[in-house]
Amino acid sequence: MALVGGIGSGKTTELRLTLKRLKRHADAVSIYVDLAELTDLNELNAGAILIAIGMQLHRRIQKIDKQNPAIKAAYEKLQELAQGKTNWVRYDGYDDSDDDLDLVAIHTPGLLKPRFPAKERNVMEVQTLVFQIAMPLLESEAQITVLIDGLDRLIRPERFRKFAEQDLHALRDTKISIIVATPLLLWFDKSRFLQDYFDDVKHIPATIADPEKSDFLSQVLLRRGAADLMEEHEISEIARFSGGVLRDLITLARTSAEAAYREDKDRIGPAHVQSAIRQLGRRYLVGLGRAELGLIRLLTNNSKFSTENPVARELLINRQVLEYFNNHRDSFAVHPALVEVLAESEWSISRRLPPSVW
Repeated sequence: MALVGGIGSGKTTELRLTLKRLKRHADAVSIYVDLAELTDLNELNAGAILIAIGMQLHRRIQKIDKQNPAIKAAYEKLQELAQGKTNWVRYDGYDDSDDDLDLVAIHTPGLLKPRFPAKERNVMEVQTLVFQIAMPLLESEAQITVLIDGLDRLIRPERFRKFAEQDLHALRDTKISIIVATPLLLWFDKSRFLQDYFDDVKHIPATIADPEKSDFLSQVLLRRGAADLMEEHEISEIARFSGGVLRDLITLARTSAEAAYREDKDRIGPAHVQSAIRQLGRRYLVGLGRAELGLIRLLTNNSKFSTENPVARELLINRQVLEYFNNHRDSFAVHPALVEVLAESEWSISRRLPPSVW
């Protein structure tokens, strides 16, 4: 399953909630892996995700069978593949026993193009080791689910394609289920890559931010104790200017509280919320050049926005433009906190968001 959405839309929350639900079942072996905490995502090689899964599975196996020599050997080999090794060889010699030294491989491609690319040799090796480690769990009919977070932060979505074609494809023939956070831009990919490589694709767009249309965001704040710190008006303003991005909702609430604390106030007032909105808006303003501002003007005035434009895609990645899903179609709007800052600047962009967003 691919879980698609912008940064801060709640994918990690969904993964952790799923992990919590799965743990209710006695036969469930559920593993959460945040690759962003383990390594530099944009330096990952094919097979690295499989290695991370194998190492996490080994931790579970150790609780069941600490003495299995085959599993121990497979784990040690995985560590070697993960960390690399140094071999010392003679500078001026070859292995004389290698009878195939003069042979050259010539490959003639077949007439049928396979649906999925062939697995690389190192991926096949890691796949075998992971299966060996997981075998006791698979033989006991355990329901293994691996939840992978972090890959949605890849700067280049084509890197995700590589992992899907190699690491994730290597797990398709097993009883191991995978739920993976996926870069947002692949949702707009016209090649239907996600549909080809995943059994299910779940899209998490920004949610409705207008309190008059939905009280979801307000309820998130209220359940966190917002009523003890602010009035209904401030809660509504924070919800509205979050743009429906959960991470920004929490950021605005926290920054508003900090502003009130600095003024030695017991409650959050309108000025504190406005200060937090401006602070968030200025953060999104950083890095905007003439091309970006031109697209923002066009979107604000005419609701025109094409994801085929590289500059437009950058605005989406950076959350300066938010994507919504209403009536079975995508729509876009400039982040309301950014609109607020731009409205006060020389560009004089209207504060009002396009009605189609809501």
